[in-house]
Amino acid sequence: MSTGREDQKFERHRESKPHKWKDSKLLIHLTSDVVAGLGTSLLVAPFVSVIDKAITSNASGRQNMTNTLLVGFSNMVKNPINFLTRPSFLAVFAVFSGTYVTNNAVESVCHHYHTSAVKPKFVLGSAVNVGLNLYKDMLFTKWYATVRPKPLPRASYLLFALRDTLTVSTAFVLPPLVSPYLQEEPFRLSKSAANFVTQLTLPCLVQIVSVPVHLVSLDLYNNPEHTTKDRIKLIRAGYWSTAFGRVLRTIPGFGVGGVVNKWAKHEVNIYLKEKAKEFNNPFSSNMSTI
Repeated sequence: MSTGREDQKFERHRESKPHKWKDSKLLIHLTSDVVAGLGTSLLVAPFVSVIDKAITSNASGRQNMTNTLLVGFSNMVKNPINFLTRPSFLAVFAVFSGTYVTNNAVESVCHHYHTSAVKPKFVLGSAVNVGLNLYKDMLFTKWYATVRPKPLPRASYLLFALRDTLTVSTAFVLPPLVSPYLQEEPFRLSKSAANFVTQLTLPCLVQIVSVPVHLVSLDLYNNPEHTTKDRIKLIRAGYWSTAFGRVLRTIPGFGVGGVVNKWAKHEVNIYLKEKAKEFNNPFSSNMSTI
């Protein structure tokens, strides 16, 4: 009698196993996505917050970019605890954590259900990044301007959104599409090398295009009376220093940060699967790496 009940219990357990395994696998991936995204953001946000402040202060004429960078990095090293509680850091940390976690999660869900992640990553990743960045840029523009705080013009919001959409596209959407071409003739790079090159260079290259957009969006707030001729002159005067700053903030934010995020996601995923085995998870033995 007991043997029959045990057989029935085992059969029910066996039938429910694939469904629970899939749920467990997705849960592990999503947990890895969150941990990797937050950890990477904590690594890159301090540097980017200093650079963003320098770019905004320099564009408004409030403070020279070089001086702002030196003071900012000095404060970060001398008093890191105080630095990590500043609104400027927290605003940038929110942008990167939201962006990384969203793109990681979209990629995992799409992989889990065997569908392409290109469009979902572009739509959802852009929506989250642009939304958070618009709020951050509004704060930075007001904090480091030379005029009294006032509402940002709608045109500034639109230009900020265009700038960030370009960055997100080259940071999360284009690298996996361009990487295979670098693995073929005439480049013949290894997959890891091609992934690294595309992740590091594409977000930086797009800054060449987005710098004028960034400068005009700030000038609409700081100098609303400027004419088109004034703004062309402004772009010529501040292009290279701003381009340097934008590339400098992109390298840790979406270049190195993108590489670290992928590595952390993979490593955390492996660690969590090993932990599942240690706790005798009945489904862990069937889990395979992505």
